[in-house]
Amino acid sequence: MQIIECLQLQVLAFKQYNSPSKHFQKKDLVIHKAQHLKEKPQKDFAYTFGGISTDYMLDIDYDADNGGWKNPVIKANEPFMLDPANATLQYSIECFEGMKAYITVDKKVALFRPDMNFKRMNTSHKQLGLPAFDGDQMTECLKELVKIEKDWIPDRPMHSLYIRPTSICMDNKLGLSSVKKCKTFVVLCPVGPYYPRGFQPVKLYCDTQIVRAWPQGFGDKKIGGNYAPALKTQRKGHELHGADQALWLLHDYVTEVGTMNFFVFWKNEQGEDELITPPLDGTILPGVTRDSILTICRNKNQFKVSEKPFKIQELMKACTEKRVYEAFGAGTAAIVSPVKQFVYDNVNYEIPIDAQSGAGKLTHEILQTITDIQYGRTKGHQWNIEVCNI
Repeated sequence: MQIIECLQLQVLAFKQYNSPSKHFQKKDLVIHKAQHLKEKPQKDFAYTFGGISTDYMLDIDYDADNGGWKNPVIKANEPFMLDPANATLQYSIECFEGMKAYITVDKKVALFRPDMNFKRMNTSHKQLGLPAFDGDQMTECLKELVKIEKDWIPDRPMHSLYIRPTSICMDNKLGLSSVKKCKTFVVLCPVGPYYPRGFQPVKLYCDTQIVRAWPQGFGDKKIGGNYAPALKTQRKGHELHGADQALWLLHDYVTEVGTMNFFVFWKNEQGEDELITPPLDGTILPGVTRDSILTICRNKNQFKVSEKPFKIQELMKACTEKRVYEAFGAGTAAIVSPVKQFVYDNVNYEIPIDAQSGAGKLTHEILQTITDIQYGRTKGHQWNIEVCNI
């Protein structure tokens, strides 16, 4: 009976996602001026990740029984009320994205590949039974929000405006059923460099008992339920081995590191220099930075670039045989995060790190190439979407 009910809920969610309703449009955007604006930080302020929010937010409501998507609204960034029986609080019907806006060298504001973020967010919506939206229209609404808040973007090297789109169910009911109401909102916060004093390479912990994601599951969706349960393993690795993050495994196959995609640059057993990362098999988040790194390295055509499964034992063997050049995590916040060591079954395995720079040569090159695009040092790149002048 439970299986039948579960299948019925999945069908309802699919119908809800695909039901005909108008998408919200940028032309219908309404802007409500905030009555009070915050004092902006001094120029030399030391930003922490998510420590300060800007004055405004983008807010878009959906009601299946009353015309679908409502007009998008830019309004003061302020708390909103949730009923204790809210389905997001009860069942984690929530998804989110992470992206950034940058001030380029020619004093323009730009976004980096927002189309990929909103394509992925729509995929998360579909998984949760939330309504689809037009990614291009969402980007246009986001541009208007960023234009209003452009003075919040620190005009300093490696600083940016972090953008957090989020969608939550707004139904107030304890029963789990298809979504009728939801809210999509975007908040912004100025951030500094992820590594303010240069690269800080990390140590990883491999837990052979806990799996982050399972085939045919939801590991490739950016939904809240994939993140909170991982905190226990991260804490365990830190307490037992002084590790910074978890290196997630699935039947000995390497998947992700912490909340990032994982890359290894090594000499493979065929004697080829190879950059390898696990494939998008449903357990791996399709990262925007991941895709950017693969594209950049394939265009360089200097070594083999592979998306294929590999086991932790292969990585251990390569470390023992001194065939690993470097390894790193990849994601929006840090772009690349160098790995210096991992521990498996109480044994530490070392990964080469340049002592002075804290990272390998390829890690540095990737960071430089991507930030050159983001900050406009590489002119006219298709990944950079101009928003406005500062």
